[in-house]
Amino acid sequence: MADMRDTFEFLKGVAANNNREWFNAHKAEYVELRKAWENDIARLINLMTKQDESMRGVRVNDCVYRIYRDVRFSLDKSPYKTYFSAVLGKKGRKCTQAACYLHIEPGNCGLHAGIWWPESDILARLRSEIDANIDEFKAILANPDFSSRFTFYGDKLKKVPRGYSKDNPNAEYIKMKEYLCLKKVDDDYFFCDDWVDKVADDFSYVSDFNKFLNYIFEED
Repeated sequence: MADMRDTFEFLKGVAANNNREWFNAHKAEYVELRKAWENDIARLINLMTKQDESMRGVRVNDCVYRIYRDVRFSLDKSPYKTYFSAVLGKKGRKCTQAACYLHIEPGNCGLHAGIWWPESDILARLRSEIDANIDEFKAILANPDFSSRFTFYGDKLKKVPRGYSKDNPNAEYIKMKEYLCLKKVDDDYFFCDDWVDKVADDFSYVSDFNKFLNYIFEED
């Protein structure tokens, strides 16, 4: 396992020198750090598969993102991302269900979970599921094991979507366009030998949250 301080210092260098000349001069360092990152994610996958059977068979390459940015449709032409990240769930990055997402960036690290910008038909089913089982959903959010670690959030509509009364008592949840939670962590959360175990342990507390959101997929 590499010292994550080296990874953070490298990412700070990318942020300060986001150009191909600097990156190519530090390419050997990147390759070494990337390999260490992939080894750590492999360990994390093994630990999380014990919590989530749907991750069985998921490979490291399925989960980790490239550092190279797609700048074709972006005003920001910086060629490199300033973070390492990975999706931990069924099919990895191609997961369309609720999953976990690890983001490592100097000054902006986080453990995320839930479902990001679902397709319209999936979102409609999620809203219906939450409306019909609101007590169970609220109990998950209120569970101290969850709420003491993670903050529930997500982008939402200004008005209740078509098909629901504006007086619906669950309107604030029905208006949501995604269902997410986040644990913000400081950089030094990763400056230890057991950070992979810590991440796996923290993600274990979003299991009920993700399982609830994934009920609709079990119906298929």
